[in-house]
Amino acid sequence: MGATNGKASECWCGLRARSTTISGRPVRALVTGASGLLGRQVIKELESNSKWQVRGLCVSRISGNLVRCDLTESGQIETQFSEFQPDVVIHCAAERRPDVVFKQPEIAHALNIDVTSNLATACNKHNAWMIFFSTDYVFDGCSPPYSPDAETRPLSAYGEQKVAGEKNVAETCPNSTVLRIPLLFGPMEYMKESGVTTMYLELEKGIKKADHLQKRYPTYTPDVARIVHKMLEVHFNGGPTLAGTYHWQANECLTKWNMVQAIGIITGMDVSDVEASFSKPRFPTPPDSKLDCWNLEMELGIAGSAAATYRTPFKVALSHCFETFMKKNPSEGPVLESKETLSVPKKSSSNRPTISTAEASRVLQVLGASERLSQFVKESMSAEGEVDTEDFNQLLGSPMAGTSPMQSISLKNRYATK
Repeated sequence: MGATNGKASECWCGLRARSTTISGRPVRALVTGASGLLGRQVIKELESNSKWQVRGLCVSRISGNLVRCDLTESGQIETQFSEFQPDVVIHCAAERRPDVVFKQPEIAHALNIDVTSNLATACNKHNAWMIFFSTDYVFDGCSPPYSPDAETRPLSAYGEQKVAGEKNVAETCPNSTVLRIPLLFGPMEYMKESGVTTMYLELEKGIKKADHLQKRYPTYTPDVARIVHKMLEVHFNGGPTLAGTYHWQANECLTKWNMVQAIGIITGMDVSDVEASFSKPRFPTPPDSKLDCWNLEMELGIAGSAAATYRTPFKVALSHCFETFMKKNPSEGPVLESKETLSVPKKSSSNRPTISTAEASRVLQVLGASERLSQFVKESMSAEGEVDTEDFNQLLGSPMAGTSPMQSISLKNRYATK
């Protein structure tokens, strides 16, 4: 059982949701953030089975049967419940892109906090099960592996927002499920969609060092989608209700340097001159946020060797990502990424962009960050009253996302050498 589940007595919404398969109709699944890195895979996975009637919501990159819906707009959530009457809401939507969080922190707060709260309220009102995706960044990384009921102590604004979301969901909709996941990668529409594939662009720009301290567990989005599918099958077919907090991640432990080496092997890029860096980050990051997934494996009946079938080896998965990307982006010259980046007033002596401490503090205030994070900014302030922008993005919660303009990709030629 989930460590924070409290399943001694099932609430009415749990009984109602678990009876839907008996009625002879498909279970209705509403997926938010359906055009995103994870949401696309959840939609693809569920649509492969007629047991589920799926509606995917998104604001941009609308394709196929996806429905345009801005959940931050008043009344939109209630409209979706009225029209679709979902049995389960799979909440993939979140905002952690550094350019959006930095430039428009109000939007990040609205999506990460307000929308999550409003969805939980609607799920409770309409007797729907809610699956809320959280992050391994709710932990400080000092005492791994983390069980679902371990004390949270986030070191980033994004981590703090996810903790707030978790509490809100649990209190508002007791039948809800929190699923914490780590750094994700998967089939992408653009190279910078994942912090893992972003490193290819960094290599294109000629980085000479890569962090070899922070331990990460990059997890393949199709694997997460299959776990979600399994959760729905168990929940709606008489198994455990799965209310509470659970974890899922890959087992392979990699640093950024390890991932760079893998990218080199897969793409044929020479990464032999990229040094492993053991320098401590300016702002603290979780050194090892390994998640204990045993409870979920037991609930789903996949403990032991069966769990391995839900964890694709990192190099196999990453190779597939690059292959599918190139098939969708045949060479008609270089494939260009978005050139949008942060507006910054100056560059530091190391030629890295900076922002004023006052601006950094304003962003944290809008995001509802704790005083502890604000103190980190004050302690890292330069003599000129500025903070390194890339370091600040780490504090926001996107430590592996670049902030300088994206470069053109010459992946096709390199990949062709393999």
